[in-house]
Formats: sequence, C-alpha cells, structure tokens
Amino acid sequence: VSARPLDSVCRKIAHEYGLSPRETKVFQLLAQGRSRTYIQSELFLSDGTVKTHTRHIYRKLGVHSKQDLISLIQSRY
Repeated sequence: VSARPLDSVCRKIAHEYGLSPRETKVFQLLAQGRSRTYIQSELFLSDGTVKTHTRHIYRKLGVHSKQDLISLIQSRY
C-alpha cells in the first residue's frame, strides 16, 4: 500500500470520527504500523501523550487493538 492512498483513507476516517489534528497525525503513523517509540520521536511527544492519543483514537473509532485499527482502514479501500 503506497503512503498517499493510506494517508487519504486515514484523513477521511479521522474527519468522519472527529479526531483532533494531533490524533490524526498519530493515527496516520499507527496505520503505517509505527511503534509508540517511533511516534514519540517523529512528533516530539512523551510516551504518556502517545498512549493517551492512542487510547482516545481507539475509543473514537470503536476499536480495541492495532489489528482492529488496520482492519477498519483496510475495509475502506
């Protein structure tokens, strides 16, 4: 999956589910399979902040794991 279609799908999902701009950035990186450590470094966030954003994203999207998140994204292709 190339990055452009993935980013486009992620932005649509983020808008539909009311993710904040920062949550959207974290969501896009999670969708790419990035780790919390990578996200911390890339977005200059603490581990706790990444955990909080991830928890909020999962709650808003109604998913419970990274696999659920990926399945939601793949269902939009």
